[in-house]
Amino acid sequence: MNATADPAKLCDLYLRRSNWQDDKTTLKKHERDLRDRAEREGLTVRKVWVEEISAFKAGLVRNEFDNAIAAVTTGQVQHLLVWKLDRLSRQGMGQVGNVLDEFEKKGARLVAHIDGLDSSIPQHRGLFAWLAEQARSESYNTSVRVRSTKAEKKLTGAWPGGQPPYGLRARKRKTEHNPKEYAVARRIADALLDNRSAAAIAAELNADGLRTRRGGMWRGSTITQLAHSPAWAGLMPVHEQHVDSAGRERWRLVDEPFIGADGKTVCVGAGVITVGERARILAGLRSRTTEILGNARRGKPGAQSLLSSFAKCGRCGGNMTKAGQSYRCYRRIQIGKNACRGMTVLVKDLDRAVSAAFMTRVRSFKIEHETFKELANRWLAYDDPEAEARRIELVTSVADARSRLEKLDDAYYVQGRFKGSAGEDRYSRMREAVERQLSSAENELSEITAAVDLAMLRDAELLHSAWLAADQQTARMLLRVVLHSVTVLPPRGQGCKRNWIHLLTDCCFHWVGEEQQPLRRDSERASGLVLFEDDQAGLNLAA
Repeated sequence: MNATADPAKLCDLYLRRSNWQDDKTTLKKHERDLRDRAEREGLTVRKVWVEEISAFKAGLVRNEFDNAIAAVTTGQVQHLLVWKLDRLSRQGMGQVGNVLDEFEKKGARLVAHIDGLDSSIPQHRGLFAWLAEQARSESYNTSVRVRSTKAEKKLTGAWPGGQPPYGLRARKRKTEHNPKEYAVARRIADALLDNRSAAAIAAELNADGLRTRRGGMWRGSTITQLAHSPAWAGLMPVHEQHVDSAGRERWRLVDEPFIGADGKTVCVGAGVITVGERARILAGLRSRTTEILGNARRGKPGAQSLLSSFAKCGRCGGNMTKAGQSYRCYRRIQIGKNACRGMTVLVKDLDRAVSAAFMTRVRSFKIEHETFKELANRWLAYDDPEAEARRIELVTSVADARSRLEKLDDAYYVQGRFKGSAGEDRYSRMREAVERQLSSAENELSEITAAVDLAMLRDAELLHSAWLAADQQTARMLLRVVLHSVTVLPPRGQGCKRNWIHLLTDCCFHWVGEEQQPLRRDSERASGLVLFEDDQAGLNLAA
């Protein structure tokens, strides 16, 4: 078309769909409707901007949205047409109002076709505001319902959605063996149990012409991810929220199984491996990992730093992410200074400060404290994975046996299903058998529980040594038992330097089982620390 055409006769179209809400046929219909509208008004469509992204989540980078708005504010066109206002934005009148203000300055207009709104008509401003807030409310309510549904599925052991790991499929809200993949998946598991490396297993599968679910080549990292997946052992996985390189909120699987309200892992169906086999496989993988917390390299994929998803920016409240040798505000990196002024803190200093606070917190617990008990069980999983796997199996066995006893008694006393001398004899024999199973499981469980060496968690030197020797995955797992998050306040002034002791004063912790600490500096946070010989220099410097 003619590049010198009058902007007053040009319009752009903005189309958007949510990945789960609309299909591409719907977008084509929207485009036809808007082109018909433009033709009726004597306008020429200059460009069509199309996005497949949420318009509700704050912090998202919406390049096509930004380009469409910029085309109007820079005078390339004077009209922007959207099929419906909620296609443009679901963030309420705050965002829509800014767009209307910028368009008004340029003498341009925004048209929401189905809503019958035209920003060039002054009386429509209030309607824009009402519909914008309605769209925001609808998205919020949908988000709450989806999260609530997924949370309920996890608690009840129903598969939460998505593809189960290789070797499994989801049927009737449970995982089961996938007949097309299970044999290969079990071959991988057996090789891992033989302590063969993931790279060697992948090379053998490729040599035999076997491919992944998507038809790709096997890699060592693919094998390792399978081994770490809780669902591969029939356990409910945990999803962790993060922000991708485009600034979009995403969810990714982490290595830990989901823990229900009763403190037990939740079964989601059949697995390729058992819980005990998973423990042995992970122990084998960990035995080949020599990195410690102070080293940035890890022997497995996952979080790139100890405090990923824990550290929060004290200026905007958003996540901090590892960039080079520092933790930085993610919103400042991805969106710019309009989102946050930003903040930087050295990884080694913040890791050290939080580690000291963690160890001090652990030593403050009494043995009967619920968090301490959970931490002890988690440490057992690290120190003796097979014992922990057996403990989990026994907890499940005890619960099942007690449930069977209750059902048996209900059938005998309430429903009267065991009649006559033969029925009573059968009831007695069945009850005795279940009681023996229950007693055996309870005795073994007591032995394992009594064998947990709590001295390591009570002795400062032992705790310090064990913490430093733990790999990053284990350290994060233990940290998550005790800590929800830590908000790091900005420094007192530009150029103000803080060592790790100073940082403790500026770290506002949200410990598990407690309220978030007030977002203010508190010198008491650096008192009563578990200190070691190499920490004394930092303490003297802070003084």
